[in-house]
Amino acid sequence: MIKWVKLTKTQYFGFFSLGLALLLLQELPYIVMPFIPLASNPLMEMQDKSLVLNVIEKVLGISSIASMMFIVHKDANCLSLNTPKEKRFFCGVMLAIASYFIGWVLYFNGIQNLVVILCLLVAMPPIYYTFIGFWRKNYVLVVLGTLFLFAHIANVSNNLVF
Repeated sequence: MIKWVKLTKTQYFGFFSLGLALLLLQELPYIVMPFIPLASNPLMEMQDKSLVLNVIEKVLGISSIASMMFIVHKDANCLSLNTPKEKRFFCGVMLAIASYFIGWVLYFNGIQNLVVILCLLVAMPPIYYTFIGFWRKNYVLVVLGTLFLFAHIANVSNNLVF
């Protein structure tokens, strides 16, 4: 953890190196996807129907990732699991990423229905980032991740359903 500039009483602009690993973990299914033959791939074939929703979703997603990596709490260390609260939120992080990977296993095996896509593949990354925010006491990430959740679901459901 690197702290460069104090932003508020408890938050610093810095670098959370584990954040890069957490991002790569979430992106892993997209990294392996080219090596898995799929009969259909609705997520990659999806056409954006709303420029506004698409821009809002992308801005919130990128902002969530940036805040995860570059906003650090003054008391945080790299893998902070010192309090019961931190342990609970870290369990939330792990449950969200596990649910996400279960969704990808289903998707890669041809179970590509709306429930799997929206509940496991679309909702879980913002929930994952939100729990990381709670775990790291990064409340900017909590807010951005929550907003990203609604925008991500709205955009993808608009593109797949309507």
